[in-house]
Amino acid sequence: MPARPKSTNTDGPQPNIVLLEEYDALAAAISSALKKFAPQHAGFVARSIKELEKLGSELDPELFILDVDPPWAGITDALQRFRDAHPKARALVIGTAIPPEIATRRGLLGGLQFVEKPFELAAFGAAVQALLGPWRELEARGALHVLSTIDMLLLHRAAGANVILEAQSRTRTGEIHIATGQLSHAETGKMKGDDALAEILTWPKAHLSERKLTGSSRRTLGAGWPAIIVEALQETGPEIPEPPRPQPPTVQPKVGKKIVLIDDTEMLRVFVEDVLAIAQPDWQITTATNGSEGLREVQQVHPDLVLLDYSMPDFNGDEVCRQLLENANTAQVPILMMSGHVAQMKATAAKFGNVVATIEKPFLSEALVDLVRRTLAGERLLIKREPTVEPAAPAPPREQVAPQPVVPPPAPPPPPRQIIPPEPRRRVKHEPVAPPPPPAPTKLEEKIAPPEPPPRPLSPAEAYLERQTPMPARGSAVRIAPTDGNGAILGLFLEVVSMQLTSQLQMGAIRARPSSLTGSLRLESAAARNAIPPEIGFQLGPAQFSAEGRVSELRMIPTWKPPQTAQMRNAFEIGGVALIPNENRARVQLTPAGTTPMTMELFAYLELSAVELTPGFQVAQLILNWRTNAVRVTLNPKAPEQTAAKFDMRVEKLDNAGRIAQVLLRPIR
Repeated sequence: MPARPKSTNTDGPQPNIVLLEEYDALAAAISSALKKFAPQHAGFVARSIKELEKLGSELDPELFILDVDPPWAGITDALQRFRDAHPKARALVIGTAIPPEIATRRGLLGGLQFVEKPFELAAFGAAVQALLGPWRELEARGALHVLSTIDMLLLHRAAGANVILEAQSRTRTGEIHIATGQLSHAETGKMKGDDALAEILTWPKAHLSERKLTGSSRRTLGAGWPAIIVEALQETGPEIPEPPRPQPPTVQPKVGKKIVLIDDTEMLRVFVEDVLAIAQPDWQITTATNGSEGLREVQQVHPDLVLLDYSMPDFNGDEVCRQLLENANTAQVPILMMSGHVAQMKATAAKFGNVVATIEKPFLSEALVDLVRRTLAGERLLIKREPTVEPAAPAPPREQVAPQPVVPPPAPPPPPRQIIPPEPRRRVKHEPVAPPPPPAPTKLEEKIAPPEPPPRPLSPAEAYLERQTPMPARGSAVRIAPTDGNGAILGLFLEVVSMQLTSQLQMGAIRARPSSLTGSLRLESAAARNAIPPEIGFQLGPAQFSAEGRVSELRMIPTWKPPQTAQMRNAFEIGGVALIPNENRARVQLTPAGTTPMTMELFAYLELSAVELTPGFQVAQLILNWRTNAVRVTLNPKAPEQTAAKFDMRVEKLDNAGRIAQVLLRPIR
């Protein structure tokens, strides 16, 4: 949108937002989004650094939005001038994600805030609303007057820039090289590498200038440079002078309703927490960054309401709903689900009775506050549930089966022993829909084997378990600790969904899904191998996750059939090619074509923790601890396992049963 002069409204100048964007289509899309998320602000677009500084001088904006993909020459000097000319303004940078360990440590206390590109509209809207929130005059977080050397390094990291930053503080000078967004070299005086970077980061209010990096950069910094920045943040902290503000006479403890907010997007957490705290200051709000952490918080806090994001890094919202329902202490806690994945969110709401309301992302503050108040007031009918969600308890569907004949009819007072003759049993057998003789076998037992009539000799598995611990109750799990080792190697075949190549055509990240839910399991313990026949296969069961979103426990269900070896396929038919810009050394993403995908075999290293038995004392499940994220992957089934390539594995998707549905593999070099 074109620049306009300052407002002459007698009620005060209209607040402004200035967007730095090179592409017309993106400028139009972002401007349209700003009309929704910041309707009280006027928006302006700059298509060069010179125009950005001109609009900044004319409009004194509250917010700068800087799309740094591709990089802008001269942005270092411009931002330092903005630090002096617009100290209270906020700046939101759109670009490549900054290292997560740095983002976690600095939070919202830096001079620049970041949103990853490409971004979801909900994440962008939350960032804008958080930076323009009503608390902005009371706190210094995110303001340009705290702009630091670390902020500028992260800016050029997000831009994927090739630049040399020259730093000067009094009589000291130094420089930091950034090659395609990676810090590669630092020096000051006689110091070079990590020590030089750590030294430069301690200089207060250093003046920075930039020049283009041409040719190959010197390499004195390794991949550990984010840790140096984190250490600098821990030692010095952000330079945030406390602004003058009125202090309340006394700080009263909050005694209002308890709310737990579970969302992995930091800006959205900040926005929601601020909005709710302002709408109702006595509400007690606790935040969690993923599903695992959220479950712990709900169990500890016992909240009146949970605000739950549907899509999270460890597992999605329906798994959180399920686990809360299964726990008697949390089953009655109402859930307000938030998501841009509307279809999946509505399906979850219809399936789980503890979801009492939903709201589509992105949302405005007024809509959220109104919905929270309604749910806290006791409204529980905000979800249109499918008729099959809540199973009714009507009379048996077969009308011809009358309950009366099952009960012994009244008779003259015979001796008590005559009340239970064999006659009623014959009458039960004559019922047209008689159930199987008790105990009725479960589906799992039907797959395994029909129970043998007692008495019978102990099986090898039972004999092994009996040596470990006393025989458990029916259907329970036996914790075991074999003396000859509890290691286990899971073999699983994967189909490639997509793969990335670096600019040097080296293997990058691979997304893959199991080609079959059945895999092989090799146990270290000889006693365990004798107890569990080696010729049987195992099917993937539900996975549990740690607080960091990594697999911590995996259940394997015996199929009692030999595992099938998949047909390995090392050919990759390219169906699509996409360039992933501004990542480390720009990557090419390939997606497969055809119906015969590339197939690999994965080896994961687990620990046998427990065996769960069926009511018939058959082996129902093996419970294994996932001890390391490092796995091996091979395209050659005949090659030794030790020669397979090493990858770091992260689960990206689960199916409706909680089983692994898609993984992300990153090579370990």
